[in-house]
Amino acid sequence: MKILTALLILTPIVIAATNATDPFAKISQTIENILSSIDSFLQNLKNVLKTHIISISKTLSVILGLVGALLYFSGLNKYGGRGMIIGALLLYLLSEFVSTL
Repeated sequence: MKILTALLILTPIVIAATNATDPFAKISQTIENILSSIDSFLQNLKNVLKTHIISISKTLSVILGLVGALLYFSGLNKYGGRGMIIGALLLYLLSEFVSTL
């Protein structure tokens, strides 16, 4: 009777031990999933911010160039207008460089 009772108790324990998965592996897999989702979120955020920064800087460079041209060719402030035109060109070139990244 003792052997039968021991067999009935040990059989489920042995089966459970052989079918058990490592709890640390599940924790590691969960952490990896969280980190990969954070990484994909940050990559998407970077792409969205890059797109908006490029469009805003191109628009601002056009506005800066027009104001600089107005100041330069009207003679109100030739040096300031020339500086604005150079700044607009540099801003546009910088936005084109960022778009290639």
